[in-house]
Amino acid sequence: MKHAVTRGYSLTFIDEPSEHTKYCAHCYFQLAYFLIPNSISFDITPAIKVLEFQKVCRRHLLMKYTEWLKSGLGKLVIATALLLLLSTMGFYWLELKGNENAQISNAFWWSIVTLTTVGYGDMVPATIPGRILGGLVMISGIGLVTSLTGNMASMLVEQKAKKRKGLLTVKISDHVILLGWNDYAFGLIESLRDQSSQKNFNLVIVSNLDQQQRDEISFRLEIGDKLHFVSGDISQANIISRSNPEMARIVYVLCQGGLDAKESDQQAIYAVLALRTLAPKVPVYAEIAKQENKEHLLRAGANEIIVRGEIASRMMGMMGISPSMWSFFRNLLGIGNSGSLQFRPCTSDDKNKNWGELTSEIRKSDGTLPVAACKLGKDLSLQDVMDEGSALDQFIMELFKNSGQDTSLGVQGPEVKMNPSDNEPMAQYDALLTISSGGGSEHE
Repeated sequence: MKHAVTRGYSLTFIDEPSEHTKYCAHCYFQLAYFLIPNSISFDITPAIKVLEFQKVCRRHLLMKYTEWLKSGLGKLVIATALLLLLSTMGFYWLELKGNENAQISNAFWWSIVTLTTVGYGDMVPATIPGRILGGLVMISGIGLVTSLTGNMASMLVEQKAKKRKGLLTVKISDHVILLGWNDYAFGLIESLRDQSSQKNFNLVIVSNLDQQQRDEISFRLEIGDKLHFVSGDISQANIISRSNPEMARIVYVLCQGGLDAKESDQQAIYAVLALRTLAPKVPVYAEIAKQENKEHLLRAGANEIIVRGEIASRMMGMMGISPSMWSFFRNLLGIGNSGSLQFRPCTSDDKNKNWGELTSEIRKSDGTLPVAACKLGKDLSLQDVMDEGSALDQFIMELFKNSGQDTSLGVQGPEVKMNPSDNEPMAQYDALLTISSGGGSEHE
């Protein structure tokens, strides 16, 4: 503990502060001494923390600036700036000094034109020393400008290469993230493109893919600069953070291709845990290999989970009853060539009707068949489950508010009601699931 005395009061510092911090703390104390009544206690710790934080930021910026100056590009920029300065002063002193209309800006213009070997010819040295200076500047400029251009081109190429290798931090928003990769991911992306209003949305794939696999994915998806890769282990938070998950629209966690079921599920659980630390509110849908790990993944924070093979096994059972069931589900999933399952938000007019009226109206307008009404998921807080008329509940809410604790309870829903009764009011629902009008039939 370090102490400082001002106006009879002792200021205590946890660590040895800098002189600048001591001075600022003293000023803060003096201001508080005059403005705050003696009966009120105050704490200058926040001010000290802010001052120390500012000092750390300045030190960090100074270190980065120093590192840049020591780099090859920094040295070239310094050398070019020095040459421009010296040639400007030299040309002004040798050629323009005796001229009444001489301006340093003219000398600077001549230095730039000569250094870059453009040579407009609007100003030329008339004296021998001035011509010698011009020759030296041109010879030096050829090397410096060429090296500077080459370094800048190398930086752009290196940046492009790092992006292809997945080594850069993604700086986009409203994107879709895939944590992990397997051969079925192409179907997921195709389904997203069919359902999304933006056919070419930004997609970020986080996985340990080699260059050949990344090139193959880029070739098959054909979405150009909207495809981004982050290379690394999906269970590591520092790798996931490079995909900018807090700004993402949605995140999918997939079973890793090439790993056994146990290891793949472990990575999925670790990935969701890390993801919930970085982006608590983003929707997370996960795929898992073993049924017994489903509960662990739910506890980790996944919104919905699909067990690999669970749906396929039930589909095969239905095929045993009638192959037409499989054709029906293929069409629903968008694999067939007739009507597919679609999501339709409810308008304010839709909510004023009941299910029977709305269904009849939609069928007549475009032939679409509504099959279910949906309540979308919403953020649930403690206020939603507490009784405003209960004194005990109000006391609990006051305790949470005074302690600064988060009252969020997570996301409730979504809820889906299949084929409601005709008199079911639509005011409580947010959207419909519909089957689009089919243009043909599928034959096995």
